Amino acid sequence: MNDQTKTNAENTTLATLGQQQNLSTEFATTEAGTGAVIRTSTTTDDVRLFNAVNGSAESVEEYLDKEVQITDIVVTSADVLKDINDDEETGERENKPVIHFFTADGKHISSISNGISRAAKNLLSCGFIPTAERPFTIKFKTVKTKKGIAHSFDLISK
Repeated sequence: MNDQTKTNAENTTLATLGQQQNLSTEFATTEAGTGAVIRTSTTTDDVRLFNAVNGSAESVEEYLDKEVQITDIVVTSADVLKDINDDEETGERENKPVIHFFTADGKHISSISNGISRAAKNLLSCGFIPTAERPFTIKFKTVKTKKGIAHSFDLISK
């Protein structure tokens, strides 16, 4: 196994971002039940991949207007209600990307926000790939939209 790929328990190859040609699929909202457990990752570290899939992350809301030094990003999937006002049992679902940020100080922050997903896709599309040796700093923020508020982030430094 090399730095670029990792075989997971399902014997599928996890492509790290160095191999990605197009992030559109990894960040797409799809039909419920169709998303890969791990869509893409900047790391092949077993512990980080497990923690991303297993959950138990802190919410972006806890880090609004704070600078956070990022060492890894993992994108997973979650089946969620299409309309948050629908009944949990009977509501129609869709599969959305979940963005997981791992920080230099050992924190795990995740979000399913469309704004966070869009910003992460843009960041990675521009070639910004964090590592422990070359982390970068982002600042989570709230932005006003036609429908209310959304979350996003700005790149502070590379």
